[in-house]
Amino acid sequence: MAAISAPFGIVDMGSNGIRFGIVSALARHLPVAYEERAPIALLDAQGDERVIPADVIEQVITSFKRFKTICRDAGVEISNIQVIATEATRVAVNSKEFLDGIYQATGLTVSLLTKQQEALISASGIVGSYNHVNGLTMDLGGGSVEVSYVMTSPPTDKKLDAIISDNICVSQHPVSLPYGAAALKRRLAKCKSNKEIDALFHEVVSELQKAHDASNLPHFLWSKDGYEVYMSGGGFRALGYLSMAIKAQDTYMPRRSTNRQQMYPIPIINGYSMSGGELKRLAKHYRNKRPQDLMSKLKVFRISKRRASMLPASCFLVSAILQVFKIKRVYFSEGGVRQGFCYQLLSPEEKQKDPLLEGVKAYAAKSEFTLSQTEFDAIYDILVNALPEIYLDPRHPLQLHRLLPAAIHLSNLTSHYPKETRAFVAFHMPLAGGPLANVPGLLHHERAILAVLLAFRQGGAVPDPIFYAVQAMVGRKGISVCKYIGRLMELVFAVSPLNPGVGLIESGMSFTIVLAEDPGSDSSDNSSNSSDDEENEEEDNRDFYPSVQLRINLPDVESSLVNAPAVMSVIESIDKKVNNKKFDMDEERQPLKCPSLFSVEVLRK
Repeated sequence: MAAISAPFGIVDMGSNGIRFGIVSALARHLPVAYEERAPIALLDAQGDERVIPADVIEQVITSFKRFKTICRDAGVEISNIQVIATEATRVAVNSKEFLDGIYQATGLTVSLLTKQQEALISASGIVGSYNHVNGLTMDLGGGSVEVSYVMTSPPTDKKLDAIISDNICVSQHPVSLPYGAAALKRRLAKCKSNKEIDALFHEVVSELQKAHDASNLPHFLWSKDGYEVYMSGGGFRALGYLSMAIKAQDTYMPRRSTNRQQMYPIPIINGYSMSGGELKRLAKHYRNKRPQDLMSKLKVFRISKRRASMLPASCFLVSAILQVFKIKRVYFSEGGVRQGFCYQLLSPEEKQKDPLLEGVKAYAAKSEFTLSQTEFDAIYDILVNALPEIYLDPRHPLQLHRLLPAAIHLSNLTSHYPKETRAFVAFHMPLAGGPLANVPGLLHHERAILAVLLAFRQGGAVPDPIFYAVQAMVGRKGISVCKYIGRLMELVFAVSPLNPGVGLIESGMSFTIVLAEDPGSDSSDNSSNSSDDEENEEEDNRDFYPSVQLRINLPDVESSLVNAPAVMSVIESIDKKVNNKKFDMDEERQPLKCPSLFSVEVLRK
């Protein structure tokens, strides 16, 4: 394959649709300048004869000609357009004539992936859409399902039968099975009795068991609760959207008498997850539904009638998967063949970077209000000095070792907005309506943490109904931490808004922390302690949430940056703001109460 340079075009000719995209840079966050999906279902069009009809071929060629024009407008050379095809093209009887026709009409050569290549590239797409991946991968298309595993943590097992490249480890024996959503839907439709359905189910389970055995899954991917599984492909993503709709009704939104459908607060499939138990209940409930009933009754965000008609087949497959693989948690990925191909083009150094931080820095760099490196470093040092070390531990549920640097990069980007809109715009940055919606490497609860942290950096609660739902995703202790850090950031910028961080250090103000259980200790003492008022909370972990007293040490000499009334009012009110128990403005919901993890004392020399 010839070297490809950015910007470049990428086409994924799959079974259920053809996806076109233009990537503007070979960067870890894979910035997309354009993307579109042509609703051409090659597998369905073939029928039992496995022949792609002439009219469908003409639709494909017309779509490719359109994409060539768009690429020309974007400055993409034809040599930098890569087209890849998968299962539907592989199984077509007239595959060669189909690919020759595309080349003759457009000059574009199609690379037809083998089953093994498709599985490997699909796994790379999942890696590209997350920061770290260690688990099984399953990619469900229209014609096939690929089963493999991938790890971004270098394995220590020297005998592991795997392909290792650039600290990415993938199965040496990925398996592709002919049980895609469209293919299974077709086979289920041919079953005349429950006996035939049961026979098909046992066939799928048997083949999955063979795949399990052939994959030689590393023992360290298994825990007593099962595997973590990363699912991609349209068939699996539809299950994720369905789960969001169910969860919105049952968990996040207030119960009101309204005809409006309630929405899950972060309708982004990448980074959404659910437990293996939730997946099992969902698959069991929809496995035996009739496709025509689902098409007429099911109205879920991002699930078309055609996709809804395949949900029973997808659930049928998931039920079979759960017979073979014990799943602890499933994570949904937007990354597939197209993203996987792009990820493989990155340099080894670029692959090692955090996609969240790379995306955030690229976005912030476009603003005239972005922080300099000196300002960033100063703010980071100030905030780290005000936190026990455990909060920056990569094992901490709040993931502040990644989210705090991201928040600092974003901390000044809405300061020039009208005061009443600053928190609102900042809150939405990492959510579905914000400019970071397409940045990979964020789980949903991490998006929520970043959103709440940014809101409190810019003043506090946001008059938006989803603010309450997003808070619920963070949890009570998480909200307390976000409030504490957000208010400290507010103080940093209040002292010196145009030289943030640096100005506070130069003013002579400093922060020290004392763990609540040991008033005589200093900021270097990071032993853990937490209150007992939330024993039933899932996130209640004493090791991860120590109670802290912050001491704000005012300078011993007069400083206009500190002693000005505008700044002193922030200093004097910070303890009250950090410990404000009222988090919810919706009177129909029980207010979330925050544990008193933090207190603030102002010391005057």
